[in-house]
Amino acid sequence: MTDVATPPAPPAVETRHCPRCGAELAPDQEWCLNCGHAVATRIAPTPRWRLPIAIVGTVLALLLAALVLSLVELGGDPQPVAEQPSPGATAIPSAVPDDGGTAAVPTTAPEAGATPTPEAEGTPAPDATSPDGTESEADPTAPLPAPDATTGGLASWPDGKTAWTVVIASTGSRSEAQKKARAAGADAGVLHSDDFSSLRKGYWVVFAGRYPGQKAAQTAADGKGGGAYARRVVPR
Repeated sequence: MTDVATPPAPPAVETRHCPRCGAELAPDQEWCLNCGHAVATRIAPTPRWRLPIAIVGTVLALLLAALVLSLVELGGDPQPVAEQPSPGATAIPSAVPDDGGTAAVPTTAPEAGATPTPEAEGTPAPDATSPDGTESEADPTAPLPAPDATTGGLASWPDGKTAWTVVIASTGSRSEAQKKARAAGADAGVLHSDDFSSLRKGYWVVFAGRYPGQKAAQTAADGKGGGAYARRVVPR
C-alpha cells in the first residue's frame, strides 16, 4: 500500500490589529473600519503655503511704500540749494528794514576776493535834507579827527556824528579790517558795526571819508571801485 503525501499546511496568517483602537484588521486592510485610522497608508502633509505668501506680501508692501515716497518727492516743490561761499568771501546778510521799506543795495558788484559789507539792520528815519539831498546838519564834511594810537594810526569816526561815507569792505576780523583800511588811504578807518544802528551787528567795517549826501558819497565810491558803495552812518 502506497503512502499519499500530505500537503503542507498553509502558512499561518498573522493577525493584524489597529494600533489606535486594537480592532482586528484583514491582511490587505489599510484603514481601520472601527476608528478610521490609517494603518498602512501615509497621509502626505499639506504644503506650507503660508510662509511664501507672507514673504510675497511683505515684498509687495515695501515696493508700494517706495512708490508712494517717490511720488511724494516728485510732486513736491523743489527747494533751492544755497551755493557754498568761497573761502575768501563773507556772505551778505539780507537786510529787512524795520519800517517795511526796501534797504539800499550797492549797484556795483564786488570784485573777486572782496569781502561783502553787511547791510543795515533797519532804515533809520531820515534827517531833514535840502532839495539836492544833502544833510541839513552843520558841516558834515568837516575833516575827520586826526588818527591816534587807539585806532592804530587810522581815521576815527566822530562821536555822535551822522553822515554819509564810503564803505570799502567789512569782515569779522578787526586786524584784517585795519589792514584793508591802511591800504585804502589816509581818510580810511574802521567802524565796529555794533556801535551804529544803520549797520548790521557783528562786523568791522572799513570806511573812507564823510560826505554831505548820498550822491556825493556814491560818486566817491564809484571812483574807488572794488565794490565800494555809499552808506549812511548813524550812531546808536
